[in-house]
Amino acid sequence: MATLCEKFYNETKEYSMCGFYHFCSPVILIREPEIIKNVLSTNFSSFSKNPIELSCPEKDGLLRRHPFFQKGDEWKKGRARMGNCLSSLKIKSILPLVRTCVLKLNTNLKEQSKTKGTFDLNIKELLNKFTGEVSSNLVGIEDGNFQEDKDSVENYNKVIGKLFETPSLAAGLQQMMLFYAPAFAKLMKFGFTPKEVDHYFRQIATKIIKKRKEEKLVHNDFLQIVMDYEQIHSITENEELLAASHMLSFAFDLYELIAITISHLLNDLAHRPEIQNKVREEITAVLDKYNGELTLDAIKEMTFFDKVLNESQRMNHILGVFFKICTKRTKLEGKDGLLCVVEPGQMVAISAYGLQMDPKYWKDPEIFDPERFDHDEKKNNGEKFAFLPFGEGPRMCIGMRLSLILMKLSVSGILRDFSVQPSSKMIVPMRRDETNFLNFPKGGFWVKILPLKTSALSTSESAAVGVVV
Repeated sequence: MATLCEKFYNETKEYSMCGFYHFCSPVILIREPEIIKNVLSTNFSSFSKNPIELSCPEKDGLLRRHPFFQKGDEWKKGRARMGNCLSSLKIKSILPLVRTCVLKLNTNLKEQSKTKGTFDLNIKELLNKFTGEVSSNLVGIEDGNFQEDKDSVENYNKVIGKLFETPSLAAGLQQMMLFYAPAFAKLMKFGFTPKEVDHYFRQIATKIIKKRKEEKLVHNDFLQIVMDYEQIHSITENEELLAASHMLSFAFDLYELIAITISHLLNDLAHRPEIQNKVREEITAVLDKYNGELTLDAIKEMTFFDKVLNESQRMNHILGVFFKICTKRTKLEGKDGLLCVVEPGQMVAISAYGLQMDPKYWKDPEIFDPERFDHDEKKNNGEKFAFLPFGEGPRMCIGMRLSLILMKLSVSGILRDFSVQPSSKMIVPMRRDETNFLNFPKGGFWVKILPLKTSALSTSESAAVGVVV
């Protein structure tokens, strides 16, 4: 659907809007940033609903508390809860666990390079171990995702990976119904969460809550933060069920989206060695300034890294399209005079693929140019809504701050000791795998890993990057 909407976007360049049919229902595809601003921000109350509904409580009872799937007052409460749990202060408190995961990532690459030297690597598989390690450790699950010989059925990565694996034909059709025919999906009781995933999180949450009650210890992790919030606000639901729900929601956000975003970034850097070297030089300079410690202040000073990440996200949007459901009769009007009255229940589409590669807003969009983000003009006017890596408005990604920190820490942990180069196993030019609802390339993300002859850091300094913030 994302590729189809991109096609419609590019075929209607002279218009601010166009329409197509979703089965028998009309969908309005908006192309103009000012109208997108109206839908996502200015007139948010009329477009606050996302199209996907989890209508099978037997299968999706845990995911129903995720803000993306909530609406109305439930969404407001969920958003407030997550906003509190992902504040700057709370993120700072959980960073020691994140730093440990970064160190494991770097160590894993070093161990592979000792036996293989320079080697080809499906980088997303490694990054899924990292995001799996982060999302599991931050909810109290110590499952050793970097242990190569771990074959347990209960392995966290194996379980959470089932949410994102390429579906069978039958499962794929069910997913399509959940996304594009929710009424039919409700009638057929289709669910989003695989049975084994639901069972795993319910079981592990019960064990962790029981253990913490017995030990009577306070933990500095996401699970402790969110459960404390629930207790303060006198939530009366079953404690184990709440914990399982939050654990699955946290994994849902972190595991795949961040791994794919970093994979795109490293693939971009592999084909642009001069930019990669400049990023590495900035990492080294910042570390020198902060005595080898990658603090939160140090992360903020990686301004060129920010521009490179923005440019990679511009060229490789992870979702490709946003859909919103109209909840209140609204008139949309473009600068070209086109006018459309959207009725409650009708769907509005926004093509991130189209917008972020549109030469109207981005000079030479096919060229990877981080310096286009050197200034903040686009952030200060309507064209801000032509760049939507995390969405915009009240329903934009609430975990953006944590996501950016994870991306910077993990890439720093790789580039400080390794060069990332093109692999002959990577299909170039990249083609999207349309069986995946995220922006995933056919054949996977392959790069060549080359250990640097002279590391930019000493051993003790390298450890500090992963251990001190």
